Amino acid sequence: MNLTTLLVFGAAAMLPAQNPQQPKPKPDGGRAVATAAAPAAAAHANLADLQRDFQSRKLAALEAYVKGHAGASDAGDALVEAVGLAAKLGRHADALRFAEAYLKDRPDGGAAGEMRLARAMALRDGGNVDGAEKALRELVDNAGDDINALVEATTMLGELLVDAGKKDAAVELLTSTGEARSEVRGLKEHLAGIAASYELIGTEPVAIDEEDIAGKPIQLGDYKGKVVLLDFWATWCGPCVAELPNVLAAYEKYHGHGFEIVGISLDKDRGAFDKFIADRKMTWRHHFDGKGWQNVVAQAYGVRSIPATYLIGPDGKIAAVGLRGEQLERRLARFYPAGKPAAAPAKGK
Repeated sequence: MNLTTLLVFGAAAMLPAQNPQQPKPKPDGGRAVATAAAPAAAAHANLADLQRDFQSRKLAALEAYVKGHAGASDAGDALVEAVGLAAKLGRHADALRFAEAYLKDRPDGGAAGEMRLARAMALRDGGNVDGAEKALRELVDNAGDDINALVEATTMLGELLVDAGKKDAAVELLTSTGEARSEVRGLKEHLAGIAASYELIGTEPVAIDEEDIAGKPIQLGDYKGKVVLLDFWATWCGPCVAELPNVLAAYEKYHGHGFEIVGISLDKDRGAFDKFIADRKMTWRHHFDGKGWQNVVAQAYGVRSIPATYLIGPDGKIAAVGLRGEQLERRLARFYPAGKPAAAPAKGK
């Protein structure tokens, strides 16, 4: 049995049983609608549990396959997939173990660079910051001509240093890396842009003297004590749309604890914008002035590419910039440990 067959059988085994004799519910007017609506949240939670259970079972199947078929040509592929699943499930020790297993037998494999990066991520997410920093520095030093690997490792190491309160070291890392590889067109400027964004951390955000789409003034000072994501985006921006599921998930998980989002649209078509946010249930506050790249707030913040995000902490200062993917979830988890609200600033501050 090969890997594909094993996983297909595993997935089929997890499908709910179908009972052809089970009577169908009869329509019952308004009561049926109310009954269906009541457990909506529970159904959503159950779906999430089902997905997590599926991923856990698939991970177990992958591990079993690797143990029983270590010499198979697709065993490496199984390990790569296992690393990804373990990371999604928050099983960082397992992600680290699978990444190291791949690298032990396939140091020059096609996914070796990806697995070295995954190893560093697993160390970081598992709380071994020193180990992650060491692994990332090795990646930066040995990236060679793999510019993508160099950029990923450098930016991840920069983020790690910033998170550890070493903003100056992060700026120095990005600046020196860009200068050392100045022959790569655009690399120095790209890393310099990230370094410049790090300089904003710990500073007061630019005030917004504009209205939201409901006509209410947006005052960032009103959010003191809460965590706010200032999100510059547009409906026509592919990376913005790709990032949206992460933003929606974060809002759903933490809004009840005080997390807010203020979206700044760089769209020009109000009709398309309204339909987009309604269809995707983006229920947070939005600013739209129809000026595209000349949006007043975007100009004030010097936004030159999107998505561009600024996370403002409960103290009213910028806590992080440019959060993408799982970075937003990880950062919010620090503000809301165990689902608790972020600490409010002390009185008089």
